[in-house]
Amino acid sequence: MRLLTLFVLVLPALYAQAPSTFENHLTAGQAALQQSRYAEADTQLRAAVAELTQPDPRRLPMREVDSYSTLCDLDLLMNRHEEAIAMANKASAAVEELIRQSPPGTTPPDLTPHLARLAGAYRTAGQTLSAVPVLERILAIDKALGPDDPKVSVDFDKLGSAYMELNRMDDARTAYKSALDTRISHLGPDHIDVATSWVNLGVLEERNAKPQPARGDFEKALAISVKNLGPESYGLTGILDRLGRLFSEQKMYTESEASFQRSLAIREKILGTRHSDIAPALDNLGMVYFFDSKYPEAEPLFQRALQIWTATQGPTSPLVAQSLDNLGSLYAAQKRYDEAEPFFRKGLAIRETRDIESLSNLALLYEAQKDAKRSDDYFQRAILIGEKGLGSDHPEITDTLDEYAVMLHAAGRLTDAKKVEAHAEEMKKKLAPLKAAAADAGNVRAMAPIQK
Repeated sequence: MRLLTLFVLVLPALYAQAPSTFENHLTAGQAALQQSRYAEADTQLRAAVAELTQPDPRRLPMREVDSYSTLCDLDLLMNRHEEAIAMANKASAAVEELIRQSPPGTTPPDLTPHLARLAGAYRTAGQTLSAVPVLERILAIDKALGPDDPKVSVDFDKLGSAYMELNRMDDARTAYKSALDTRISHLGPDHIDVATSWVNLGVLEERNAKPQPARGDFEKALAISVKNLGPESYGLTGILDRLGRLFSEQKMYTESEASFQRSLAIREKILGTRHSDIAPALDNLGMVYFFDSKYPEAEPLFQRALQIWTATQGPTSPLVAQSLDNLGSLYAAQKRYDEAEPFFRKGLAIRETRDIESLSNLALLYEAQKDAKRSDDYFQRAILIGEKGLGSDHPEITDTLDEYAVMLHAAGRLTDAKKVEAHAEEMKKKLAPLKAAAADAGNVRAMAPIQK
């Protein structure tokens, strides 16, 4: 009888210590997510969120927030953008309610990480316009920490990036300069974090078609980075590459070559000559020689890049296809058409269903050889596959239509050329609102026109 009485007394305590069903699901879901077992994580986390409909006095309020936030993270990984936004909104709303209920004299939970997650979900979903007021609210909250708090400069950077996505260049410049001023005030003009601000301003000016201010900003960032990191630090390569591309776009090939050579030398010294990060440096330098018509200097660089991409990414990688196209374009520019064709065909075999660049390259190659029939066949094939694989509203389709129209004019097929031009113009009107965003993302056609 005494044992039974003891058991009855202990049972409520044991029950109170046992994890709830919600807690079991949430813990299992978080563990599965950390181990990249996404299907299991999805099942467990959704079960945890479903449990929130049942009241449980043992449930810690911040664990409810954790369930929404973790499921948001998973949804973002799975490209379920609207679901992620919904979960991020619920997490933020739950924290705001906890802040309202916080007794005087206690420390309320921090809202800004949850607002940052919501802003990130909006931007990932392509809804940057909705992200801006969230980012502005984060900035307002963090400013209360003091004007020189490191969080404030980061907030200005995020706002600048969002404004730039929306093509609000003046607002972006103001935000980036505010971040710069905050960092200089708190850290001094030569701190490595100040270099980050100069890079951000340089990118803004570059995208705003102001190469001279961009160059000045990048060079300031480079000087600060050298002072802090040393002249052979890997941290210099990104700035050197940006300078190299900027010089190349201005046809300042000597300066561009020097920047890319310096970047390549740093990479090779630190990583060796066969690392995957060597390949893009080789391609960058090779393209400078290509555009400067220094074809013998470009060829071994493109060949080395192809070897590295093949070894590190596998023979069917899109990066291998791009290297094949680079070599094909190099040979075609020298009118070495028989050598160019196999490279374009190999690139085509890799990327035909996902990318039309190789098809367009072959069409241009045959046009350069006055083989109108085969050029026409490949242009039509490129457009057909492109509209199926990339979508009829993809910017690359209009490039191919323009090239096809030029070929038809050259072949004397004026009626067909006008039809293709009309199709291209119709597509361009549809794509006009997206053009600036695509340019900001670096989504530009990589191949130079084949010289005829």
